[in-house]
Amino acid sequence: MYVTTEQQLLELCEALKDAEMLALDTEFVREKTYFHRLGLIQVASDGVCAAIDPIAVPALDPFLDLIRKPDVLKVFHAGRQDLEILNRLAGEALKPIFDTQVAGALLGWGAQISFARIVMKATGKKIHKGETYTDWCRRPLSQSQIDYALDDARYLIPVYNKVLRQLKKYDRMSWVQGEFEPLENPDNFKLPDPRKQFLRVKSLRGLKPVSLAALRELAAWREEEAIRRDCLPKAVVRDESLLEIARKLPGKLDALAAIRGFHRKEVGKSGQAILEAIQRGKAVPEEAIPVLPDNEGHVTSRGVEELLSAFVQIRSEEMRIEPSILAQRKQVHDLVKCFDQKQDLEKHFLFQGWRREAIGTELLAFLNGERGLAIDQNGQVVTIPIHLPGSALA
Repeated sequence: MYVTTEQQLLELCEALKDAEMLALDTEFVREKTYFHRLGLIQVASDGVCAAIDPIAVPALDPFLDLIRKPDVLKVFHAGRQDLEILNRLAGEALKPIFDTQVAGALLGWGAQISFARIVMKATGKKIHKGETYTDWCRRPLSQSQIDYALDDARYLIPVYNKVLRQLKKYDRMSWVQGEFEPLENPDNFKLPDPRKQFLRVKSLRGLKPVSLAALRELAAWREEEAIRRDCLPKAVVRDESLLEIARKLPGKLDALAAIRGFHRKEVGKSGQAILEAIQRGKAVPEEAIPVLPDNEGHVTSRGVEELLSAFVQIRSEEMRIEPSILAQRKQVHDLVKCFDQKQDLEKHFLFQGWRREAIGTELLAFLNGERGLAIDQNGQVVTIPIHLPGSALA
């Protein structure tokens, strides 16, 4: 079903009003705009599958009311960007959420399994992805494009059912719930803080303190301007030009126009706002100058992270899931840093939910000198208890 009228949308929502689960997907374009340009919304439930055209039917209230329901499970595959779009339309963070890519990772199907691959694994069917580079905001859409889009919702239902059965079979339902919490947290879908965007500008570490303060103001202005224009920040002012403005701190429009790579048209449009941002930066008191994070980071003792990472690899093979799902190298580094600095580990990522029992407690035993690795008689690497001076077991 291809929904192009308000009446068709009402009829679709009526057919879905009692659904307990909705399979959802979106098609969008985001090459030159700050926000996604929505081209289609696909939705499926038992016996119903439709593609809603938001360009033909911009008033989506009946559908948004449907997905806002807290007793309706919203199922996605790699749904982060879909949720960015739908949360913005709905004006709230949708929940509850189920993501088949995340669930598939916990079954050992791959850390970022594609939709085509998970469909093949779950159903044995091969779906074609020949419309990947379609401009979904261009009309009219061909029947091939519509069918392609519908498949992304239609096949999501059997994928979800298969994944759910496997999670129950391997007793991993409790694991998966915690993995969806970030997708239900509204804080993870807020617009980026404009006043932190200066940290993303390359080569900023050579700036003088006053220039760094000015760069913070300039980058914040640029981010807000990009949101207002709905364009990429670099389309307002490129990083290189922004950095040069912060370095030279021009006080007049002609000096601003002389900066290489800064378009004269932008001087006329935004020159005064840029000069005001520079003045705000120059007026920042010394104690309020931004401090850059330590570039070097925490240096751990030789071999510690490598040992823990080896254990992560061993445990992942035992559990038949990707090592990065258990613990990424950055998370291992952060755990060692917290341990070295005697911080409370209870709130650390590797001590939350199922990871605590699967890996966190044993990683701490390694750090405490209570566990080690050895090669057994069969040539397999295994964990063993050890008794070192100063360890809890000594």
